Amino acid sequence: MSAVSKVIQLLLVARLCSLSNGGQFIEIQGVSDAPGTPLGSPTGGSSAVSCKNACLQEVECDCVVYDPIHSSCKMQSDCLYFHPDFQEGGPLELHIKLPQRLQHFSVFPGTTANSDSRLISGKEADSFGTEMECADRCTQNAECQCVIIQSQERWSSSKNHCWMRSNCQPGTFQRDQSTVTIMTLMKDAPGQAGYPFISVDDGVGSAPTSGSGGSPVGIIIAVLLILALLAAVALLVLCYLRTQKWQYRAILQDLSVPKEDGPRKEYAKEELQKSFDSKNALTYLGSLELALDAKLQKEDIPCVYSIQKVPETFRIPKVDAAKTSLTVQLCFILDYTGSMKTQISQTKDSVAKIAEAMQKLQITSMPNAKVEVEMTAIAYNDWDPDTKKKGRPVVAVFGGQEIKNIDHDESLPIESFDLGGTWTKDAATLAKWINQDLGHGGKIPEELTGGLLAASHLEWTAEEKLAIVITDAPCHGKEYSTADHDPFCNKETGLTCTGKPEVPLRGLMDKGVTTVILHTGESDAETMCQKLAQTDPNLISYKVSASDTAKKVIAVLEDKVQVQPLTYVLKPLRLEDHPPQGQLLCDSIRVSDVASGHDLEVAVGKEKTTHSIGADGLLFVGKSSQNPMITLSRPVDKDLDGWFEDKSLEVELDRYYTPSRVYSVKMPPKTAKPE
Repeated sequence: MSAVSKVIQLLLVARLCSLSNGGQFIEIQGVSDAPGTPLGSPTGGSSAVSCKNACLQEVECDCVVYDPIHSSCKMQSDCLYFHPDFQEGGPLELHIKLPQRLQHFSVFPGTTANSDSRLISGKEADSFGTEMECADRCTQNAECQCVIIQSQERWSSSKNHCWMRSNCQPGTFQRDQSTVTIMTLMKDAPGQAGYPFISVDDGVGSAPTSGSGGSPVGIIIAVLLILALLAAVALLVLCYLRTQKWQYRAILQDLSVPKEDGPRKEYAKEELQKSFDSKNALTYLGSLELALDAKLQKEDIPCVYSIQKVPETFRIPKVDAAKTSLTVQLCFILDYTGSMKTQISQTKDSVAKIAEAMQKLQITSMPNAKVEVEMTAIAYNDWDPDTKKKGRPVVAVFGGQEIKNIDHDESLPIESFDLGGTWTKDAATLAKWINQDLGHGGKIPEELTGGLLAASHLEWTAEEKLAIVITDAPCHGKEYSTADHDPFCNKETGLTCTGKPEVPLRGLMDKGVTTVILHTGESDAETMCQKLAQTDPNLISYKVSASDTAKKVIAVLEDKVQVQPLTYVLKPLRLEDHPPQGQLLCDSIRVSDVASGHDLEVAVGKEKTTHSIGADGLLFVGKSSQNPMITLSRPVDKDLDGWFEDKSLEVELDRYYTPSRVYSVKMPPKTAKPE
């Protein structure tokens, strides 16, 4: 065997040694199926240990199949420890019970001992009746370290055979692929190994023999290669790899971090400021992790932002004088809980005004086009008992079906919210449907996600598509607001059977629908909008007083059919939800569609500073004494200059580090089309 092969073999063995029998069971991981006779239905189990304990208490149990994803156990009989029957390639764990007399052995089914092990009892194998007898012989022989057992199906003799051997090394046991009736028992070493072992030796399928184990030169080379590999791995671990606790912070950076809270905070504050001054994104993120772990006050965190273009808004408009019509679909998603009386009345009034406004509208890029609007509406309440008593639906769709008169059930599939619906040009008919009674609503969060699900199932076919949510409350889910949730919500997540709103929001995005949320400015509703904007950068949200709802609906629709502004997304540089993957040796943060070459003016009170945006798209703004106001300026572009202003509308930022906040920066189109 070559030196390189020995290195590969040792590495493979080191990886496989984590599969152990634990003394009472053979453990096989990565299983997709394990045949056997079920002993009752699967039961819940908090861990594989509890599943094995249950199997030990059941006399007929030969093995247990543990599903770590669903934390379920399935006990089975007719499982053979000397011939494990399973299919690979799945998430399941198979634990096969060992006979009591074998529990001080490690069992390696389908393997033979390492070739340089030494036969104890001569060249011929001993005959025996059962594997228990062979194991007992090894137990009684002080020189025996392992025993290889060959069942009678392999040979035509009437007796089974075993070989007792010394100098056994489980790390180099070889898998015998020519038969399933051979195994190796390693004495007094439970937990050292498992199944299966991968052999890099070509000599499989023959009876065990003694051997020298390779040339001295090859062994020396293999050892040197292993030492070099270990040194390289150690260097990578110390310098570049992150611990499970940190995503961006290197291990060596933590050696000097104080353990006490006070000094730890001061140290974190200094480190964060130094990393900010260095203008290095990865160093900043590493120090930010430490700062957040040390619970540094948010006013002590200097802000760094990334700014990106929204690519679809950077298409150069073309004047199309030949186009005579533009089709638009508008879906109202309306909160019908008890506090929404004024907004519902305003929406009903806006329906009749929309058709009139669209007839007068002159579209810059399509001067001869008339806007043809189809509308529909979705009503949503909540699952609270008072809404049910009033006979109001949880979700209802104009021209479609509704969900009502049922209690909340977490098992209700989201497909139940495919309620159909129709589009109409008849404003009076839609206004009449909108003028329906309100429900109650219970706690503050409402079933907005159900309304979005119903909207995502509509037939969206127009050229311009708009879904307008009108509400004064957030959706269900504790990650979308800090409001108290109703008892029917999931205690941990705050969600209902409709799940997360990002799912239907992505469905609307896939159909080219622009989602607009008009809310009355409550902090919980604003928090929800900020969270959803992380999924849909084109999501538009406005704080609107109840009495101005109709006016804002018409303004939003007019803006939608006109040339859209150039749009940028500005958000704080924050720790990702998942650790960075891919290359270990990286020294920069890559942001796509960056607004390089732009300038950002930051005004804090009367003081103004200008930041140039480089190739990384990052802005090191720092700390502020009050909320900064920003204005973005773009470089000269002859194609864009005719259609768009070169400066954005002013945007107000939070003065403190707010990682969930996403800002939309817009450069409006010019009022007149270019010559």
